[in-house]
Amino acid sequence: MASNTGENFGGWLVRVRSGGSGTLSCCGSYYSPLLVISSANCINPFRYQLDEANVVSTANGEDEDYNFSLVDTVYFPDDFTALKTNMDISMVRLNIPLKGSMTEFIKLAPVLPGLGETYLTFGWGFDSLEVQPPSDEPRKTDLTLTALDTCKAKFQNGFVSDTVLCAKMPEDSFECIYDGGSPVVWKNQLVGVASVGFTCRNTSLPGIYTSVIKLSTFIKNIRRAVRSGQLARRKREIRQQWASLKDH
Repeated sequence: MASNTGENFGGWLVRVRSGGSGTLSCCGSYYSPLLVISSANCINPFRYQLDEANVVSTANGEDEDYNFSLVDTVYFPDDFTALKTNMDISMVRLNIPLKGSMTEFIKLAPVLPGLGETYLTFGWGFDSLEVQPPSDEPRKTDLTLTALDTCKAKFQNGFVSDTVLCAKMPEDSFECIYDGGSPVVWKNQLVGVASVGFTCRNTSLPGIYTSVIKLSTFIKNIRRAVRSGQLARRKREIRQQWASLKDH
């Protein structure tokens, strides 16, 4: 994939880990110096146990070690419910910015491109162990978006929310990538992140992704509040502070 640092998987692609090696991992997209975008469903199991949680970069120069930061806080939309697709997004706040010569930020796509466009998604296969072991390095695969109404008809009534976009997955399960928070990218811009409700065992169903375009107000408000200091670093006040932020 072409990025502004050369041919790589993007210096914005990161792993969000609940602890050290071998712990739960989610995909993330580096959005601003202290913020990573991921899936709320993926982050939720360790949301209140962040003492060892960290974010690790994936694009590093030959003479560089992996760059990482501990996680300070995570922000979820108030309307998010675990194991549901509505508002499935999280903003992961870092203690310090990620370093590295290849580290970069990803922009949000301003509008959703057409259904016939080809998109890319990335991941390691953490959530597809029933198909094959996860890879050491990130992989990518192509996607094409499908109409939301068509997607809703393939799942239990009410499961696919209006904050979702759906994609046709590769027929070959070995080419499928669907980790929690896996980014969907179009022309180096972030379009969505993998949610819940799909597995690579059954690629006849569409993949379910949260639309970052539909949730751009939440994303940008969190970024603005972190930058201004309106959202402090005290974890126990996350929900109360976000509730007050919505009123401004």
